[in-house]
Amino acid sequence: MTLADILKLLLMLSIVAMVFALALRAKASDAFYFVTHWQLGLRAFVSMYVVVPAVAIAMARLLDLNPAVKVAMVAIAFSPLPPILPGKQMKAGGRACYVTGLLVGATVVSIVVTPLGLSLAGRFFGIDAGISAKQVATTLGITILMPLLGGLGGAAFLGDSAAATISRVLSKVATVTLVVAALVLLVKMTPAMIDVLGQGTLLALLVMSVAGLAAGYILAGSDRGDKVTLSLASATRHPGIALAIALQNFSATELAPAAIVLGLLVSLVISVPYMQLMKRQAITGQV
Repeated sequence: MTLADILKLLLMLSIVAMVFALALRAKASDAFYFVTHWQLGLRAFVSMYVVVPAVAIAMARLLDLNPAVKVAMVAIAFSPLPPILPGKQMKAGGRACYVTGLLVGATVVSIVVTPLGLSLAGRFFGIDAGISAKQVATTLGITILMPLLGGLGGAAFLGDSAAATISRVLSKVATVTLVVAALVLLVKMTPAMIDVLGQGTLLALLVMSVAGLAAGYILAGSDRGDKVTLSLASATRHPGIALAIALQNFSATELAPAAIVLGLLVSLVISVPYMQLMKRQAITGQV
């Protein structure tokens, strides 16, 4: 087993553990929040799967980007929200029902939207950027649905007190594992990331992230916590799905994976000050 294989395994296990830990603290009814509040769900999916992909396609069209980078941008835009995000959303003031409902809803919708959106975008660019619904469902099933259902079932079996304790410990262990694996992967990808900085790639990724934050803030509704939750979900996406799309189309080059990792870094750099701003507004009572 190579170092890259070990890192991928550690990343996968840490993500699964994080989702399981989140589900231990959630209520089963939260998973269906966007079924009973479909208007909020429709707004959320417009932000994630209409506004952000439209911006990504426009930037890829306007700028003279490498074809691998174009695929990477579209892959990021059509990927669901990352399973490590819900914990940050809740710390930033997101409601558990909205956060969990968004995680489940985005996962289910992505099985249909991601392959369809990529197929349409690929035709627009003249690039075969497809991925099957089965591939999307398999990745999301392993990293989100299975640990989510397992956590909800475990919470009912363990009871609130034990479930909360296990959730805290598991979340900390998963976070440390994720950070270590991500840092090593980042060092490995640095040379390729430097190669994709030119040709407007950094600008395009920056515009995508800002557009996601703005769309989420506007479309989430009146609740401040929902605004933060949807903003972060729209600006940050599932790296596993995006990388699967990139590797399927450009397996011989590191440019597409490098652009995806760079996109995650850009979204992180943009999201951190945004969360700090929202926290200050909450303290001062601003809308």
